[in-house]
Amino acid sequence: MNPPIMPGWDGADVPGTLRRALGTTVLVDNDVNVMALGEHRTAWREATDLVFVKVATGIGAGIIMDGNLRRGAQGAAGDLGHIRVPGAGDVPCRCGNVGCLEAVASGQAVANALRAAGAPVTSSADVVALVRAGDLDASHAVRQAGRDIGAVLAATVSLLNPSVVVVGGILADAGENLLAGIREVVYQRSLPLATQHLRIATAHTRAEAGVLGASAMAVDAVLSAPAVEALVS
Repeated sequence: MNPPIMPGWDGADVPGTLRRALGTTVLVDNDVNVMALGEHRTAWREATDLVFVKVATGIGAGIIMDGNLRRGAQGAAGDLGHIRVPGAGDVPCRCGNVGCLEAVASGQAVANALRAAGAPVTSSADVVALVRAGDLDASHAVRQAGRDIGAVLAATVSLLNPSVVVVGGILADAGENLLAGIREVVYQRSLPLATQHLRIATAHTRAEAGVLGASAMAVDAVLSAPAVEALVS
């Protein structure tokens, strides 16, 4: 099955190819998983159950349960961006389906909608710049994107019961507008017991989340029991 988002990469052994070329251990993971690990180790070490949501060109989630990163059976856990949003209609998504969260609430989707309305934007960064400049249409669009994300996250919160939901990615730089929309819907729709002590916050690590997470992965690999035993023997 060829992935529509990364055509030509289905079945590619990326770590194996790099390992043979570089002659060393190679670790490869989904970007949002690495970001979740970096944020957890840096800012929320006491939180054993955390969901990190990246809102940028796409939307995805890294899931930490019982202190460990959860990737799922095929490594596809946390693919929030391709869950259908209630009321989204038939907006086409690059995955081939319609009404996906990414198609209506990603940074690029917001930029496309604002551009169609006449705003001079082409990217997520442009949207953030407009919000910071006080543009009301951009602020309203980002808040609505937050509501759409919240509609999907509400089910996630009820299902996984995290203590923290962290929102990162470039659209999170738009400030409280995005978080306000997410909180509005999550606290309204999720089970009261699941939201009783739930915190929804912007990422502390911001653009450094991926680097910090990759560093943590490397440290874990080097200091793992099998690695240490192999070194000693």
